[in-house]
Amino acid sequence: MFLPPLTPTFDAALRDRSSGDPKYRYAAAAVLASPPDGREAEAIDALVELADDPLGPIRTVAVAGLGAIDASRERPEVLALLRARFDDGHDEVRQAAVRAAARMDRSPDWLVALTKDARAEMRWQAIGALAEQVAFGEDGAEHTDPSATPEIAAALRARIDDEDTRVACAAVESLAWIDRTSANAIAPALEREDTAFSAALALAALGDGRGEPVLIRSLADRTIALEAAEALGEVATERGLEALAFTAARLFTPLLIRAAVGKALARRGDWRGEPALDRVLRAWRPDGRDYAIEAVGKLGLTGLVPALARLCERLRGADPVLLADALRALSTTSDEAKRALDELRSRHQLPEPS
Repeated sequence: MFLPPLTPTFDAALRDRSSGDPKYRYAAAAVLASPPDGREAEAIDALVELADDPLGPIRTVAVAGLGAIDASRERPEVLALLRARFDDGHDEVRQAAVRAAARMDRSPDWLVALTKDARAEMRWQAIGALAEQVAFGEDGAEHTDPSATPEIAAALRARIDDEDTRVACAAVESLAWIDRTSANAIAPALEREDTAFSAALALAALGDGRGEPVLIRSLADRTIALEAAEALGEVATERGLEALAFTAARLFTPLLIRAAVGKALARRGDWRGEPALDRVLRAWRPDGRDYAIEAVGKLGLTGLVPALARLCERLRGADPVLLADALRALSTTSDEAKRALDELRSRHQLPEPS
């Protein structure tokens, strides 16, 4: 309801921040979050003004924009402005303020305290912000081996049984992400219906198979079957492999899910994975084809090189760059893959890899 016909230029956004039409103020706030080099101060001034807009959605975008720019580097007082928005009457503004402030103040103490806030959305955002601080550096680069401090890990563990589903699931997922020793703390969440799936995924990411029964059941739900299949690729036992194979063989299994199931089987060394992926590669519809192509390349499934070679002749919706990447990975052990790669490059004028 807010968006104008065209995205404004930066100069137009500076002007439109005072527009009487909320559509233009909303669009201005979005544009001001990405100022041209050297114009950050102008953007911050405008966003500070919009952070006090009478409409909550506009305040939300403005507050998020201040975080994206890391406005406190230019104006330290902006951090106090954001903290004042923790009590905004609009819950999305409060949430945006937490995430924006966490980008500026990387001390975890205030976020740890916020995980105990009476408002569920504030606990939820605090958990996500803590996980990001552990997993990413100040420059946004992902740490190769993130490790939570005991205080942060304890704060997340305390929220695994939170009454709010979003908070509990965030605690489970974040803990697995930043604490490789957290499996025993996460496992009790399998007993709670609304957190069981998140717990099963988190445990699988840690190489723990205690959530396998939950993942097997989840294969029947198309909305989460893809994630379930990928997680089973990490931990499936014989029971899980049979469930994956059954899903792959079902007539009406969506192609993307069939591709994920095939990849999971192949990852576990089960021969039934390659026929499932081959079926997706040959299917009339392109759904899941790129997923299958990537899986073949990453898993080094040279038995499926002929299927990839056929796609070089007729892409049938496949991404030629992704196909080239898969064939390149396979070409070290397959002459047929090398020939197919040369043909693909010739047909589609693909450049040599840098």
